[in-house]
Amino acid sequence: MKRYSAAIFDLDGTLLDTLGDLCGAVNTALAAQGLPPITEEQTRERVGNGIRNLILRSLPEGAGDAAADQCLAVFRAHYEQHLHDRTRPYEGIPALLRALREQGIKVAVLSNKYDPASKRLIAHFFPGLVSLTLGERPGVPRKPDPTAVLEALEALGEQASDTLYIGDSGVDMQTAKNAGLDSAGVTWGFRSREVLVKNGAGVLIDHPSQLLRYFVQPETLADAFTGRGFGFSYFQTAKEAVDYLKGVCRGKQAGFGGSMTLEGLGLYDALREGGEVQWHWRGDAPSTAPEVFLTSANALALTGEVVNIDGNCNRAAASMYGSEAVYFVCGVNKLAPNLTSAVSRARNIAAPRNAQRLGKHTPCAADGKCHDCRSPERICRALVVLLAPSNGVKHTEIVLVGEELGY
Repeated sequence: MKRYSAAIFDLDGTLLDTLGDLCGAVNTALAAQGLPPITEEQTRERVGNGIRNLILRSLPEGAGDAAADQCLAVFRAHYEQHLHDRTRPYEGIPALLRALREQGIKVAVLSNKYDPASKRLIAHFFPGLVSLTLGERPGVPRKPDPTAVLEALEALGEQASDTLYIGDSGVDMQTAKNAGLDSAGVTWGFRSREVLVKNGAGVLIDHPSQLLRYFVQPETLADAFTGRGFGFSYFQTAKEAVDYLKGVCRGKQAGFGGSMTLEGLGLYDALREGGEVQWHWRGDAPSTAPEVFLTSANALALTGEVVNIDGNCNRAAASMYGSEAVYFVCGVNKLAPNLTSAVSRARNIAAPRNAQRLGKHTPCAADGKCHDCRSPERICRALVVLLAPSNGVKHTEIVLVGEELGY
């Protein structure tokens, strides 16, 4: 998997949900002209090509430049005073930016919002986390023209090939293409997945933590986990990981904890060829004290913690006591910036998807979000955080695979 040393983010719809304040400023400007207000959904559809275009799209057809100029002046005066009344970072964005800073990744923000407002918003919400902010300025073409991207690359001292462009719109995807950058389209913003794909998004990102895999070096992760006493191995491909684990388990009794990651790896069948294997998913008795216990984790924090949620708790119990060795096998999709984000990932990504897979009638299975419910069918019965390896296990190791595996 390719890794980058720099990131260029869009602002509105990517880092910040600005719809409420943008809509309020537009409606103040329209009211000054005696015109009816627009909705936030209409604002969502019209934003992305600069404030003047947002105003023009909100005025009656044929209103003319004079009306646009008057509205723009009122908009800016109002927006300057109400820049972040309702604006908020998207969930997971502050933790992501902190993690990128700690990893030494250079971060720039490039917006079609006018430059002073862009800089004020970044300074307010993300102080010290962004190296460079460039908004709309006189004499500089707006996105998707690549001029501002090339300016940002020069200021950062980075090459296009080492930089990932991250945005929520077709304009952003076109900007990346025009500047020769790889692109990631985020799905929580102002445009649909279909728009992102149509405009050439290299990858789609459903949660900010999913971006970590494109920036974090395995050596950094090794330091985080070995510093807490865990063993750590990294393999670029699933096949390499399976070959390694076959060697680890050769001649030993191996037990499995319920895991879509292990299922996807085909590890059970691979190990049965040369040893004794127990997995209740395949009709075996649940194994609580094998020589080697294999499982996965719901999240791995870049700060070195391992997070799991369990229902029957046999998996959690066996990962902490009774076995000579425990191996947590995880894809890079399990990475989270810190412990708080790792717990959030376990509760709001892994647990709902497993509830859906198991056909549970829980609130999270319906809407994909944790409600800390009291449903008798809830699968979240234990939340286990390993801050360091358990004293009840001789060897605990993280096996990270450079592919997306499990939930």
